[in-house]
Amino acid sequence: MKIVLLSMFTIVVVAGLMCGGILLLPTPNNHVVVEMINHQPILSKIIPKVLPHVVHIMNETQGWQGSGVAISEDIILTARHVLEGGEDFTITNSDGDEVKAYKAISHNKYDVGFLKVEKPILNSCELASARDLELGQDIFVIGSPFGKVNFNSVTKGIVSGIDRDYDELNGWSGDYGWSISFTTDSSGFPGNSGCPVFSMDGKVRGILVGGFAPTLVIVMPIDLIIMDIEEINILFAQLEYYVEEKSDYAAEAWGY
Repeated sequence: MKIVLLSMFTIVVVAGLMCGGILLLPTPNNHVVVEMINHQPILSKIIPKVLPHVVHIMNETQGWQGSGVAISEDIILTARHVLEGGEDFTITNSDGDEVKAYKAISHNKYDVGFLKVEKPILNSCELASARDLELGQDIFVIGSPFGKVNFNSVTKGIVSGIDRDYDELNGWSGDYGWSISFTTDSSGFPGNSGCPVFSMDGKVRGILVGGFAPTLVIVMPIDLIIMDIEEINILFAQLEYYVEEKSDYAAEAWGY
């Protein structure tokens, strides 16, 4: 019997427009058109538009699961600890299609990481800064709490805290990479790690990484990586190449 572990979502115990209308504008492929009633977005109308961006991640090497969000047709953003120690990943998109990924890179300082899938089949999301988020602002989360059995589960909440630094807490051992973060009361559980946190305009403002309790959840702001997308693509491209070194065998073989 195969025992499948969930991702290392950390729950820490501290003892340790028009009214009723649709905004119709020319938009890029990953832009979400939000339907409004009384100037309020309708969540049930937003979810089908952003659901294709969300993926389930199975770290086959380590045997645990997590969530992620597509930032291009072949690159996924997730939590660093979901990828930790992994060389073989299975990605499931919202249609249930699976694709493999064997290349992962992680941030040295923050709990964010990236996967490059074998085939460009993903539906990329729209990223936006978390700098303009306000306390009490509505957000929603889509992920896989407790694993794939709950794939594409939605919870709704608010921004409950901003400008948090949880690497500074006394009594913590190790560096979680949570020195720049905000919090939400939208429920989070093991398996949610790496899942996108959306504002009500359908834009990804961060990824969920851990928490103190199911309703005190830590989020990495998208600002940590939004300016690095080009560099991330270059890093993955570099994995296709290697640096040549002098070889006596080559010199002899080619008569040099």
